[in-house]
Parts: sequence; structure tokens; C-alpha cells
Amino acid sequence: MTEPQSPAALDRPTLAALADVLIPAADGMPSASETGAAGEWLDEVLRVRGDLEAPLHGLLERARGVDPAGEVDRLGREEPEAFEALATAVAGAYFLNPEVRRLIGYPGQERRPIEPEDPPDYEQDGLLASVIERGPIFRPTPESRRRAGPS
Repeated sequence: MTEPQSPAALDRPTLAALADVLIPAADGMPSASETGAAGEWLDEVLRVRGDLEAPLHGLLERARGVDPAGEVDRLGREEPEAFEALATAVAGAYFLNPEVRRLIGYPGQERRPIEPEDPPDYEQDGLLASVIERGPIFRPTPESRRRAGPS
């Protein structure tokens, strides 16, 4: 049985190169590596998502010395679970960075008091209006047809 490795043992340069393929600098936004997505913010992601650590160690070992763009493409095609671990960790770390959140106009979660006389927030933006207007619809399941009896 192999000992679990620590986040400190991750190949950070290889991870940064892969991360920059997923999130390159563009349109005034920094690349993943420029934001610490392979450093301090990744450590924070792994603190709460320790399940991503083992897949990251494995894929980084295989990716060392390989073309990053080709490796990200290969992971997406041949190792979807490893690709998902990479994408989840990198995106999570990227959006934890306060500067990234500032650039996209997301201040983070904020406390908003609930006013009992106001409609719920999911009704205020009109997003559900078409569903409410349409009314309830459903497709009967075989079980519901048996209970209803012959028609």
C-alpha cells in the first residue's frame, strides 16, 4: 500500500502549465497560474476537497515533461475522471482568488436579510415566470399508471 502524498508534494510547475491551458490569460483576465491556482488557492481547494489530491498526483506524474495542451486534450478524451479532477481543482482555485472575483464583479456570498412581505428571491427576477405561467405538467411513470387503474 502506498502512502498518501501531501499537497506540498504536487508537481506545481506541471500543474500551472496544465491550468493555463484550461484558463489562459484573455480579455483582461489573468491566467490560472497568475492567480495562484497552482499554489495557495489550490491548497485551499484541497483542504476542503481532499478527494482531488490522489487524482491530481497521478495525472501530474503522467503529465510531467509532456506538452500541456496535448495532455489536457488527451485527459479529456481518455481519462475523463482525471480531467474532471484537474478542471474542478483549477477552476475552484481560480475563483477563490479575490482579484478574480473582483474582476468578474462577484463579491462573494453576502448576507441579505429576508423580508417576509417580499416574494421569494427566485420569483423576483422573473426566471420562473414561464414555468409558473405554464402550470404543472408531468409524464406519468409506469408505476403511476398502475395505481390509477385502467383508463
